[in-house]
Order: sequence, then C-alpha cells, then structure tokens
Amino acid sequence: MATIENDNDCLELLRKNDTAAWQYLIRVYYPVLCRFAKRILLDNDTAAEDAIMEIFVKLWRQNADFTCMQQLKQYLYTSTRNHCLNIVRSKQREKIRHEVFAETYLHADDPDEHEIIYAELLAEIRKEMVSLSPRMREVFYLAYFKKMSNEEIAGHLQLSNQTVRNQKTTALSIIRKALKPKWETYLPGLLICLGKFY
Repeated sequence: MATIENDNDCLELLRKNDTAAWQYLIRVYYPVLCRFAKRILLDNDTAAEDAIMEIFVKLWRQNADFTCMQQLKQYLYTSTRNHCLNIVRSKQREKIRHEVFAETYLHADDPDEHEIIYAELLAEIRKEMVSLSPRMREVFYLAYFKKMSNEEIAGHLQLSNQTVRNQKTTALSIIRKALKPKWETYLPGLLICLGKFY
C-alpha cells in the first residue's frame, strides 16, 4: 500500500482510487466532519456518522479530480452541510406527516373506521415483508412488531449494532416505497404505533 507523506500524495492517490488515500481522508477528516454534522443535526451521533459515511461513499463514486487539498476540504464541508440540512428538512416533513396522522387517526371521530384502515395497512406491511431478505425481515419484525431495541436485536441475532441499523433503514425504505402510492398519509403514524421509528 502506498504511503502518504503530504497533501499532494493524497490527491494523486485519490485520482487512482487508491485505498491509502481513502484511509487517510477518513482518519483525518471523519472525526471533525462528524462534529460538524452533529451541530447541524442537534447532537445525533448516529445520524451524523451515517451522514459522513454517505459523503465519503459519494466522493468515492464520483471519482472527482481535485486540484488542491483546500478544494477537497471545501467539498467535504459543503457536502456535509448540504446533506445534513437535507436530513433536517426531511425530518421536518416527516413531523408534518406525523401530525396529519394524529389528526386523521388518533383523534378521529370514527375510531372504528380507522381501526379498519390500521388493520388493512398492517396486513399490507406484512405482505410486503415477504419481499425482504430473511435476515432483513427478521430484523424488521423484531424492531417494529416485538419492539426490541437495536442492542437487543444485535445480541439476539449476533449482529453488530450498525448492521441492525442498516437492515432496519433499508427494510423501512423498501416497505415505505411499496406502500407510498396508497398509504402515504397513514404509514408514518402506523410505524410509530408499531415501535420506534429508527
């Protein structure tokens, strides 16, 4: 593996997609970018760490050619800021959808009708779970139906906490995408009823 002695070495190896460059960037910039992201995301450690890893993955896939280290640093900070702001905006939209659910379901004048909707949606979720991989389906079931924490699931299935989080996020994304056309208003609230949202 190549040795990085200065910024020019890093940039040159980065152009070649050399793993030494990526290890150097992650070692040097990952901690400080995480702290930067946490300030935007209100000290959410997990969200900040996930956001920064997405930035590095995006950088890897782009195979961008930076003329100097300052340009690369500017890219990392700008990408982190924009990505975190998008996360904040997304959560704000999610909050609005939750409030809509509270108005249309939890405080409904006709609870029997909404119990039927709840049951139908729950059945649709169970049906969509079949499309998940066996491990992902098990993680989703334990999280949202058995209401187990990430740590409990990790211990039960002998997985890392990060793997559990990734499996939950992917499963939730797949199911929400499948159900969105018909159940977009009700789905966020139902997932709250099933258990923890993340």
